[in-house]
Amino acid sequence: MENNKIKAFVFDFDNTLLASDELVGISFFYGYKKVMGKDVTLKEIVKCYGPEEAGVFYGLIKDETKAKEAYKYYLEKYEELQKELFKDGFDKKYLNILKKIKDNGFKLLLLTGRSLKSTEISLDYFGLSDLFEKIYSGSFYGVNKPDNLRKLMNDYALNNDEIVYFGDTLNDIKSCNEVNVNCASFGVYVSDKNKEELKKNNSYKYIGTLDDLSNFIDEAITLK
Repeated sequence: MENNKIKAFVFDFDNTLLASDELVGISFFYGYKKVMGKDVTLKEIVKCYGPEEAGVFYGLIKDETKAKEAYKYYLEKYEELQKELFKDGFDKKYLNILKKIKDNGFKLLLLTGRSLKSTEISLDYFGLSDLFEKIYSGSFYGVNKPDNLRKLMNDYALNNDEIVYFGDTLNDIKSCNEVNVNCASFGVYVSDKNKEELKKNNSYKYIGTLDDLSNFIDEAITLK
């Protein structure tokens, strides 16, 4: 670990807290078809990523009213499908790591590009609602992680070197670099190709397994 100043661990949601690709993808397909009466491709959806889900629908549909209607259908499918895909609940090993963070006096926060509503649906289902001190969610209008990281630092009177953000994409590294916050790339739930990209582009830390995460937290506890 490159410093001993860490006071807050901040987690992304999608493919960091939860392996959510299937859940999110099917929910987008459903919401779009219910409103537009036709299918949309995953490639088209991913091209619109950046804003939260209603904003993604707006990027696809170009009509705000219809986009928000599609988002309502998205949430319906999301809540229903989540119960099917995650019948066993949240990973117990992961849960223990998160509890270890809190039990040792660190701030545990969630900062995601997705909507507050879908985040709350998942946190409620997995029994994680009381675990995270605060949720910073996405914007209808585009990427807002740098702004939310600044807000988080202001809210908790933290310096940028007192935070570690766990995210699964190259854009997460970019967002953190913009505000000079350390990004630990979380490769547990991403493809092999994306794992290699994260390793190549992250000069701070790569987390490839839950054991890596646990060891990283243990080191921060030792240095505290």
